[in-house]
Amino acid sequence: MKRSLAVLTLASVIAGTPALSWAQNAADFFKDKRVTVFIGSSTGGGTDAYGRAVASFIGRHIPGNPNVVASNVPGANGLVVANQLYNSMPKDGTAIGTFDRAAALHAIWKNPRAQFVATELNWIGSANIDTSTCVTWGASGVDTLQKFMTQEVVLGSTSVYHANMLNSLFGTKLKQVTGYPGGNDILLALERGEVQGRCNWSYSSIITTRPAWVKEKKINILLQFADEKHPELPNVPLVSELVQNEGQKQMIDLVLTTQLMARPFALPPGVPTVRLEAIRKAFNDTMKDPAFLEMAKTQQLEIEPVTGVRIQENVQRVSALPPALIREMRDVVLGAEASAAMDKAR
Repeated sequence: MKRSLAVLTLASVIAGTPALSWAQNAADFFKDKRVTVFIGSSTGGGTDAYGRAVASFIGRHIPGNPNVVASNVPGANGLVVANQLYNSMPKDGTAIGTFDRAAALHAIWKNPRAQFVATELNWIGSANIDTSTCVTWGASGVDTLQKFMTQEVVLGSTSVYHANMLNSLFGTKLKQVTGYPGGNDILLALERGEVQGRCNWSYSSIITTRPAWVKEKKINILLQFADEKHPELPNVPLVSELVQNEGQKQMIDLVLTTQLMARPFALPPGVPTVRLEAIRKAFNDTMKDPAFLEMAKTQQLEIEPVTGVRIQENVQRVSALPPALIREMRDVVLGAEASAAMDKAR
């Protein structure tokens, strides 16, 4: 009996050793290190808000409690950070990137500006499953979905794919002004009357950065991109309500896969597994941290986390689609002319 108890005790110690070793190895590395969260946008927008919020808390949950700082690297709607993360940033766990949800799609459909392989990034998680919107400025006169779908409307854009999809599938006349460093620059353009609206604007960003615009009805929220209506937008139609045939439904379903990773965080490829798992766990723990959730509530940041494993699986699934279907999706989202030009640039 004593011998059996001793064997059981020894087995328990041995079974616990890998976990203890795993945590200790990560702690030994991260102690006294500086981890940087590189934010793929200018200051003041939703990507910036979520990136800084996570950067403020995740260090408490990484073994060794490294110092975590945030750094803005705007450009190409987050592709600059995604490219640097893949190609030149340290692959030791000290560089984390966050950028627009569409970055993975650009890599999957071979945009030459996306110099990374989406499936090879180490996805940490997403802070939210988001609802994207198309809005117009209150004074623009485009105050109904019917007007939005039938009139020429000038949009400010950092990410063109929702508006292009509407043009390709439903014949809208949306014209996009691109080249803005980040979403906050588009909002200034809206206020100045340089553009009439914006698509691919996350509702979480709206209520985080411009809640007064909603309360004071300075903007018209005309359409939402999500699987289900946001509780605060019960009267705003879903893009799926525009569908008239199976082809349109298939394209919309594919594009909406990016909503799962609305606020993505990733590590470069090649990060040692022990450190990757430590940071993934730290991210998951941050999403449950009462102090983080209280801060998010104060800043009106919606938190509906998705694990890195689930995002990794989703990116793998979309990447494995038939090339012809991926090409069709690219044509719809970018427009056939821009898609053809992309082929020539490769």
